[in-house]
Amino acid sequence: MSKKKQVIIIGLGIFGMSVLKELSKYDCDVMAVDERSTLVDEAAQYIQYVAKVNAMDKDNLIQLDIKNYDVAVVGIGNDFEASTMITLLLKELGVPYIIAKSRDATHTKFLKMLGVNRIIEPEKDMGIKIAKSIVFPNVIQSMDLDDEHSVVDVLAPHNWIGKKIVDLNIRAKYNINLICIEKENQNIKVLPTADYVIQENDKLTLIAPNEDLKNNGFLV
Repeated sequence: MSKKKQVIIIGLGIFGMSVLKELSKYDCDVMAVDERSTLVDEAAQYIQYVAKVNAMDKDNLIQLDIKNYDVAVVGIGNDFEASTMITLLLKELGVPYIIAKSRDATHTKFLKMLGVNRIIEPEKDMGIKIAKSIVFPNVIQSMDLDDEHSVVDVLAPHNWIGKKIVDLNIRAKYNINLICIEKENQNIKVLPTADYVIQENDKLTLIAPNEDLKNNGFLV
């Protein structure tokens, strides 16, 4: 049996709290940290482990057994000093994977210098998603598997409709795997067979390297 992923979220603003609420739906252990009592109390409604501490204090992080966490999410985007200091401490204490929110290009540059694994720029990222959703309206949602692969749900492309999967040759032509199809208004997911004919408004679940998904307009 695989070990549950251990995640610590530092900073419970809108970004940190939204990550926490989503993670609470999955089978992983989540710790939430903030100095503000109201936000810590709110977090306690969703997860078991919360702490009201100053994460800029190295001793506090040590007491939280920070080195045992697989992932740390630094949600303090507006306070440049706190964000960079906490990130530096997390690196020093050996957290293997760090995700940090950035407020601007300068902040992003510093986070990259500190070796942050993934940097989130909410307004920029949302702007990119909106723009791509205009260009690629078929994309419903996407989820990262790792830094190089994603799973996406898309409406059946117009040029796929009415064709058999075997004739589309999706894997060979696009380097994309079609793993599931959901029929319109039926909430029924089916495993696609080679002779299945793609129907209008079918929702397709695809998995592939990000580069191939982007090249074919399937990744927002």
